[in-house]
Amino acid sequence: MGLTSGPDFGLAAVVLAAGGSRRFGSPKQLLRVGGVTLVERAARLAAGCCPGRVVVVTGAAAEDVALALAAEPVVIANNPGWESGLASSLLCGIRALPAGSQACLVLLADQAAVGQGDIERLRDAWRRNPEVPAAASYAGARGAPAILPASAWPALHSLGGDSGARALLASLGQLSAVAMPAAQFDIDTPADLERLTR
Repeated sequence: MGLTSGPDFGLAAVVLAAGGSRRFGSPKQLLRVGGVTLVERAARLAAGCCPGRVVVVTGAAAEDVALALAAEPVVIANNPGWESGLASSLLCGIRALPAGSQACLVLLADQAAVGQGDIERLRDAWRRNPEVPAAASYAGARGAPAILPASAWPALHSLGGDSGARALLASLGQLSAVAMPAAQFDIDTPADLERLTR
């Protein structure tokens, strides 16, 4: 299916990989799991859904993260204000989306248990009702991975600090929820990484 026709025309992706990994102690975007860095893994998940239309937002360790992505067909958007929190990185990514983008898949680099099947189920839910957001549902919450239609993007300007897709989704009305237990697991500490590798 080409990018200029079909149900996924206008779907692009933003991978958020700008954080400082304070609790982990080193840039977790660059952790290798299964022979690949977390940021590469997230970029490939995004590309599987939005080939040629992936933006990766960098911040902390920006040069090293960009180097890890050198072989990936992505656009790098460096967020100089990454320390202000997730909201500024999400806005940075949205602004860097290709022209004609009508919806945005939002992925977090540290959700290392999320697989391609999860992303495809999310995309399928969005396809059924593309005018409303689709979001992962886990642990009583709804958040990333999520697909945000362009009509929801202006609301991002009201977010601040570490408020991201979850806060935006909570402020909106209708959405398509997709059960995704794997999205509950993210890597914030060395103990999280140990649990994943076990």
